[in-house]
This record gives sequence, structure tokens and C-alpha cells, in this order.
Amino acid sequence: MEQKEIYLLIISASITFFVLSVSLAALFILMQRRRDIYQKEINKVRVEMVEQTLKNISWEIHDNIGQILSTMNLYGYKIHSEVPEKFQPPVEELQELIQTAISEVRGLSKSLNTDYIKNVGLIKSVELELDRFKRLSFMETEFEVMGQPFTIPNDSEVFLLRILQEFFSNTMKYAQAKKIDVKFIFEEKKLEVYVKDDGIGFDGSNIQGTGLLNMKNRARLIGAFLKLESELGKGTNLEIIYKRKVTENDE
Repeated sequence: MEQKEIYLLIISASITFFVLSVSLAALFILMQRRRDIYQKEINKVRVEMVEQTLKNISWEIHDNIGQILSTMNLYGYKIHSEVPEKFQPPVEELQELIQTAISEVRGLSKSLNTDYIKNVGLIKSVELELDRFKRLSFMETEFEVMGQPFTIPNDSEVFLLRILQEFFSNTMKYAQAKKIDVKFIFEEKKLEVYVKDDGIGFDGSNIQGTGLLNMKNRARLIGAFLKLESELGKGTNLEIIYKRKVTENDE
């Protein structure tokens, strides 16, 4: 075989190897993208199922438990009007407790209902959530909004609130916190959310659990950055950075 033919063979083999490598790389990238899209769709379906479940629970709380408490309240008025005067103060106290329970049930029902959240918006929903904690003496709260709030798509508002609710729930159950601080910083192209509790904290190097997974999935679905940090004896911090979506009204 002549030297020229050997060169041509080497060049042909090199080109073939290059084309094959590029094809395999392209195939790998395509499969990776399809896998990411598939995983994103799975996460979206899971979140939608959770939201529908929460909505159903909201309806059940409002329609069933709320109705039972309202009936009890009516009986309370009837009893109050019929018992001797010396028994009226404890009956009045019972009525006040029932009315408080009705108010809290309604508040809880609203916080679980996606449609209500979309109607009142993220800021108001967070205010209602924190007010409920103070009213029930769970912990002190502070909520600060800085900058000029901009429009956030409804689904993104719901996901952001669910992330915060997950953090609040874990704080109440495990942190033994006395106070929780929430800060919204609206900038031109993003919303920064910072949440901090003064609880007992935990080993931040080993953060696991379904709650954190749900928070990460929701953040991923709306393209938000999420970071959760904690240290024993120093509380827990949550940071969310949500990039503003350009809408027709913004243009």
C-alpha cells in the first residue's frame, strides 16, 4: 500500500471517528435533555396532584368542619339564652372559643386553597399566614417588603408560598423557635426572599427529607434558586431568588 493511500486511510478513519464522536455526544445531550424534560414533567404532575389534594382538603375543612363549628355556635347562643345567669359566663367563654376556632378554620382553609392564593396574591397570603402564627401565640413574626413589588405569575406565587409554608411548618414542629423573620426584596429583575428562625437549628451538612425535596422541586419548576442553611444552636435560614418573568404588561 502506497504512502498516499495510507494517509487517505488515516484521514478517513479520523473523520469517521470524529463524526461518530460528535454524533454520540449529540445523542447523549439529546437524551439528557429529554430526561430532564421528562423529570420536570413528573415533578410538575406530582406538584399538581399535591395542589389538588390541598384544595380538596380546603373544601372539606370549610364545608364540613366549618359547618359543624357554626352549628355548635348556634347551639351556644340558644344555651346562653336559656341557662341561669350564673352559668352564662362559662357559656360565653365557650362561644368565644368556638368563634376563634371558626376564624382559624377559615384562615387555614384559605391558606390551602390555590384559587384563594391566586386571588389575593403572594404578599397578602404570607401576611395572613404570619398573622395566624401570632394570633395563636406560636411565635413572634416580622415581615418586611422592600422595593417595588412586580407582577408574578399565579402558579409561581403559589409555588413560592408553598415553599414558605413548608419552612414555617418545619419551624413550628422542630425548631422550638420564638421568632421568625421574613424579608422580600423586589429588584428590577428578581425577587429575593430571606427567611430566618431563631430555633435550635440542625446539622446543615446532612439536610434530607421529603419537605426539602418538595421545596427544591417547586423552586426548580419556576426556575428559582433555593438555599437552606442551618447550624445547631443558630437557627435556620432560607434563601430564594426568583427571576422576574417578562410579561406583556411589562413590555
